[in-house]
Amino acid sequence: MLHSRNHPRDERHNEFIRYVRQELQPGLDGDDNETQFISPVVTARWWRRGGQQRLSQAIDRNIHALPSTIEKGYLNIFSILVYIGRSYLINHFTSNGYQDQQLPLLNARCFGDDPALVDDMNEFCDIQWMFCPLIFSSNTPMDKRQIDRRQILPVSKISKITTKSNHSKSIIRVVTLYPECFDHEWSSTGTVVFKEYRTREREKLRDAWVKEYNAFVAIESSDYIVKYLGSFEQNNRCFMILEYASEGSLLELFKRNERPATEEERRYFLYGLMGLTKAIDKIQNLGGGPRNQRTGFAHRDIKPANILVFPGRHGRYSSGFQMKLADFDTATPDRPMDEDETSFQDNDGNRTYCSPEATRFYRDQEKGLRQVPVASDVWSLGCVISEAIVWVAGGMAALDEATNERRREILTHWPLLADGSFGECFHNSSTALTCVVKSHSAAVDALQGPISLSRSVCSLVERWMLVPFRERQSPILIWKAFEGTYRDLFRPAPPSGYYSGPPLPQPGFNNTTVFTQSPMNMTESLFQPDRSPHQRTFSHPESSRQISIALNHPNMHQRDPLGINTRMPSNNGTPVDRRISTQWSHNDVQAIAELEDKSSPISTVSTNDFNLGHALGSRKHPGISFSAQDNHHHSVPDANSPAKTSIDINRLTPQKQQNGAGMYGDLTIDGVVNHRKKNGKRELLGGYEQFCNRMGRRRFVFIIDDSVTMRSREREVLKVIEVLVWLVRKIDPAGPEIRFTSKPDKKYPIERRPRFLLKIDKFINPVRQWLSGNDAETLCNMKHSFNQVFADANMVDPKRPTSVIILTDGIWEGGGPIEEKGVEACITKVIKRMEEKGLGDTAFTFQFLSFGNDPDGLRRLIYLDDHALYGGDEHNRT
Repeated sequence: MLHSRNHPRDERHNEFIRYVRQELQPGLDGDDNETQFISPVVTARWWRRGGQQRLSQAIDRNIHALPSTIEKGYLNIFSILVYIGRSYLINHFTSNGYQDQQLPLLNARCFGDDPALVDDMNEFCDIQWMFCPLIFSSNTPMDKRQIDRRQILPVSKISKITTKSNHSKSIIRVVTLYPECFDHEWSSTGTVVFKEYRTREREKLRDAWVKEYNAFVAIESSDYIVKYLGSFEQNNRCFMILEYASEGSLLELFKRNERPATEEERRYFLYGLMGLTKAIDKIQNLGGGPRNQRTGFAHRDIKPANILVFPGRHGRYSSGFQMKLADFDTATPDRPMDEDETSFQDNDGNRTYCSPEATRFYRDQEKGLRQVPVASDVWSLGCVISEAIVWVAGGMAALDEATNERRREILTHWPLLADGSFGECFHNSSTALTCVVKSHSAAVDALQGPISLSRSVCSLVERWMLVPFRERQSPILIWKAFEGTYRDLFRPAPPSGYYSGPPLPQPGFNNTTVFTQSPMNMTESLFQPDRSPHQRTFSHPESSRQISIALNHPNMHQRDPLGINTRMPSNNGTPVDRRISTQWSHNDVQAIAELEDKSSPISTVSTNDFNLGHALGSRKHPGISFSAQDNHHHSVPDANSPAKTSIDINRLTPQKQQNGAGMYGDLTIDGVVNHRKKNGKRELLGGYEQFCNRMGRRRFVFIIDDSVTMRSREREVLKVIEVLVWLVRKIDPAGPEIRFTSKPDKKYPIERRPRFLLKIDKFINPVRQWLSGNDAETLCNMKHSFNQVFADANMVDPKRPTSVIILTDGIWEGGGPIEEKGVEACITKVIKRMEEKGLGDTAFTFQFLSFGNDPDGLRRLIYLDDHALYGGDEHNRT
């Protein structure tokens, strides 16, 4: 039987009611009004006070629920019912399975339409808000949750309110939550940021809220991006909950003029600053796209105000100092990026930090969208780093002067930029302003103490970031270069034999000329312009059968398995065609080194100059990257030759030029990519049919080194493998096979059927999944990988001629920097199996495609190509 609303409260509950009233604390409702509440944790504390059995004593004969049932799932509901004198209503909740986690209850008729029951439930619904503040927990994620305007936000303190201007999109509140209303896994301190979009004033700002939410969903998590804690909407107010940065934004740090004073503080500052390249790399390399392809987006508004600063553990500029990218409300949509790294976008970002390619000079250009590469974010970050260097050296006064210098140069030489509201930008519509570069030199000269790291950072900015977008480097390559310099400057030298990671390309660091490559810039060439294949034919002492190994050497011209050639400009800009013979002399030692010393690290890399036309396979050795000449042998060094005991990779110089055009003429990797985009057929490529006829039916196995040191090469690996797989599919009846060194016994694609029934994505998806996966943590064990791959009894098959192509940087676990006996032994076993099965000289070929410029890796590959005996001896090599 139901009690009436005027039923007197049970005196047994008076103590609980007094407890609740004493423990009430102020929060904020959806209208920002202060409202009293009590946390469920606090009420539960009263019921569970040890030894008093308060819950059992509160249950009367009208309640048909066990104390344990109420305690496990209905304790907050029971607290509300006891407070309003309706404890008997607990029967309706337990019988209908309506538990605490389902509060707040918004429908008073959820248990029926009986008038008396509805009256009681209305009272419950009115009072429940006092007992149901919003709880923040990692176990119950809050993503765009709709919150009733009566629900109380458990804010104990608002320490800071920021609005950038009357026209700003949002209001930033730094709030501290009551400790009972959040778990420490969700936030360690309870001090977080409530970013409120001003949607009550401008409904259109809801789109910005959704954009930022979508960006955080795509990112998931990153140590270099501000942590997303949740989002909700209450009373037409849209909120984003973010981690709190106690130092505020980088712009606020600039304005406080609290600069790193010592060399040690500067290095922590620069390390944290350059870590932002990893934030850009993250948003440009997301997974989850169609067919697991790479996806990403552009931030479009990278500036000091959108970079948050987190202090170190032992003072602001100490170990643990970090900067994180924030404010994604202008981000472009997450989209596939493997085919095209551009997006159509408007100009929402700050124009001072806007890239040249995103600049609009005329008003009518503002009306539509234009295609802008995601590399525009790299430019913007370069501008921020430029300002940071100037600020470290001279504070806000130096920053103001640098801004004035940019304004003067633009007004004097580029007035059209000023007319388009770009009067303080860093570019002249194509590249960095002259005064920007000068400001870097002045800043470094003004610093006290060691300046090597600061100078290196300036070099990175000038050569790899504030350049036309086709020359702009990928963020991860910029980070790797910086990290390598940082490691060399500040970490102790490792003990002998210890491997601490690959040396990284450094653009002009410490006045050292280092010939660099731009593998991550997908509009540029994929390999270093100073590379060439080094090939030789090996003959076994007891047989005329031959096996060919093609190896790409440093300081020579590069080809891929289908004969990629490069053209590199000389120091006066004239292209120099470097088609190199496979015969090398130890006497000619200077030409390449001299050419490299005169070449700019970036200017030598020309777009779309990789030639597929040469070395498509000789008549005698149809391995896919062989020289167009029939056969070449290397001269064997004498006993006194330095190459006998050590290999100097800078002393390999071409003896003569290789002439004649290949079957593909001037076809390039990018040419093939563009041909595919236009749905062009392979057969329309010049020389393709002749190539297929010469090769016949052949099995192709691609072994990809997916170890930690190859992570910075992933983009170029994907591009190369896509082109090669597409080109050889017609030659390989079953479709090419892909293996990874981390899982060498697993073949891709997993399903094996005729290649014409298998789409190319089946072959490429494993590589895309590698790109979207977590970073590897170990070096490549190539010996183990080879043993696993070639343990397959069917690998050496007289009925199936096979070409094995290994994509690697040569940085392997085990083995010395020169000799690599383990891998040599594996290849020797394959040669013996060939002999046992009576295979001809073209039945099984190897090729190592070399990535990067690690000296030990290159020497290891050169050893395998030039000095390994493969079961032979010095006078009769296999």
